[in-house]
Amino acid sequence: MFIYIKASALFILIVAKFVFAQVEQQVSMGLSMSFNIPYVGPIDKLDTFVFGPNIWHHTETTEAKRFYAKMLVNDSKGKIIDTKNELFFKYNIEDKEYQQMPFEKALYKKDSVKTKNISSKKKRSSWSVGFGGGESSIDSVYRIKEHGGTVLGVESIKWTTTITDSADGILIIQEWETPLLPALRLADSLNKSLQLSLGRPDTSIAGFGTGFSNMILKSTNVNHQLPQINGEIIKAVIQSFEENELDPTFTMKLEITNLLIEPLNREDFIVPQQYTITNK
Repeated sequence: MFIYIKASALFILIVAKFVFAQVEQQVSMGLSMSFNIPYVGPIDKLDTFVFGPNIWHHTETTEAKRFYAKMLVNDSKGKIIDTKNELFFKYNIEDKEYQQMPFEKALYKKDSVKTKNISSKKKRSSWSVGFGGGESSIDSVYRIKEHGGTVLGVESIKWTTTITDSADGILIIQEWETPLLPALRLADSLNKSLQLSLGRPDTSIAGFGTGFSNMILKSTNVNHQLPQINGEIIKAVIQSFEENELDPTFTMKLEITNLLIEPLNREDFIVPQQYTITNK
């Protein structure tokens, strides 16, 4: 009798572990960004993501502060991609309208990405002319750290990396580092898997939590001996200053505002029911 009970308990434990292992998960993530751009002014952007196995739901709301910029920038929209069922939806949050797009439009296109790469290279070149490019070069780099307080409920380290070029331009990058977060690693893995299934090359998929200062220093091929940042970058502030200027010429703030692992809920990957279909 004892052997029977023990065997039954072992069987139940094995089944429970198997069922638990089969529970699919999703990750919800919020990302806030704000920019202050010359001639355009302040812009706020809020993104929400839900990452699931072979499925992805993204909304973005962009709002400018200046009147004339509002007409060009303000927008509120969403996008759903389901690679398993080859579904692609776009919707407008303000108009409460949606479109079912041909799935082919969600696939990676070499020609368009090549064009984007050329464009991004031009942008990087124009940025580098203003900072560490053209006739100027990177003059000095240093990095300090301090306690960063609590971010996403986790204690953080605040890193400040200051880069100065030979034209006395200054780039200051503040980054809040936390230990590796399982939710962010799962979101990164799910997003990468979906992007690969859409045909995007591994090298062109941006990872979450990688930070900016290391990326910029790597792109400029600067030799440095700085303390290493090895954790997740959850929050960042980037400011650039021209020679003898006290106010920044450009400011960007970015922060992951929420991060949550949940059991997969298919209802989080459908267009809201009150929206109407449109062909425009």
